[in-house]
Amino acid sequence: MDESSIDILTQFQHLQQSGMLASLEDLKRENRELKRIISDMQLLVSYTNVESMLTFLITKFLDYFIPQTLVFIVKPPRNDSLKQYYFRRLKKTRDSINESCFNELKNFFDTHTDTYHSGEAVAFKSIEKVFPSNTFDSDFISLHPNLIIPLTGIGGVYGIIIMTDKIVGNEYTENELDYMQRMFSIFAITMQNELHYETSITDPKTGLFTYDYFVKRIQEKIASARRHNTNSAMLMLDIDHFKHFNDTYGHLAGDKVLVALSQTLQRIVREEDCVARFGGEEFSILLSDCDPDSLFLVAERIRRTVAGIELYEKDQKLQITVSIGGCMIEALKGVTPKYIFKRSDQALYFSKENGRNRSTIFSIGLLDRVLMDIQSGE
Repeated sequence: MDESSIDILTQFQHLQQSGMLASLEDLKRENRELKRIISDMQLLVSYTNVESMLTFLITKFLDYFIPQTLVFIVKPPRNDSLKQYYFRRLKKTRDSINESCFNELKNFFDTHTDTYHSGEAVAFKSIEKVFPSNTFDSDFISLHPNLIIPLTGIGGVYGIIIMTDKIVGNEYTENELDYMQRMFSIFAITMQNELHYETSITDPKTGLFTYDYFVKRIQEKIASARRHNTNSAMLMLDIDHFKHFNDTYGHLAGDKVLVALSQTLQRIVREEDCVARFGGEEFSILLSDCDPDSLFLVAERIRRTVAGIELYEKDQKLQITVSIGGCMIEALKGVTPKYIFKRSDQALYFSKENGRNRSTIFSIGLLDRVLMDIQSGE
């Protein structure tokens, strides 16, 4: 071994004895972890809806840990109802948590903004003692909540994340807590931006999309039909004798009818379809991937489902029916959103003038003929 090699070996032994090599390896690991976190944060901000953000977070948590239960509770702007995303072992379920638990936690973090920061994981046992006994119901306590994470925006706390123990039973490590805090702090910002955008394009009473947003979606479907020969369609609905509900039972009953119908429409259509309220009792639906036959079947399914809604006011059942009109969105020259609206409205008018509680589909071709029509009670 030559003299230079002996010097290098001696230096290596000195570094090893001093602990510098171990420190260097730790720095390399920290650097790799930081790069991974930065990459994950960049990907998180690229998502444009809450569902995709949550899906991304869930896939990332799988690399670190699996909590027994993970619940995201959010209060959107201009909306009194809460949105809940409930996961067991990172699989989404239909379970939910009592809204009073959210309100208590929100009020607590709103009054301790200087102590607890957005996205910070707080041990539930460290704050549980400040609440009066029986503040949280037995269902909540039975979850054995471990960490509570506030999501804070411009107007204060708008969301609460509840995380229970890991399925392996071990405590969350410092690295896991650090990763959570970094991701949730970014998530709080991106989620609020999305919620505010969603609020700007939705009707505050029903949660359905607005007229302006619907027109934008129609324009996209017309362009898609011309470029890719896709098939889509529009339906217009009008609640039959809606004035009767307001005059007979009051406007609160009328609002109940609007909300019940909105929820029914959202439940019936597919996720890629678009349901909008144009004001009053008029609604529209933009349907993807359909032909005239399937469009009529969808219209009839909606009509029959609405007629089966069970809604009561002062112990009296409210009979809700709708008249429906619609047309296909075709790649013909001169077809505009205004023309689509006109043809759908004409089909709707035909249904209303011919007995209501019926569906009518108009073609958009040269013949402008009625393709299908059906009357209630068949």
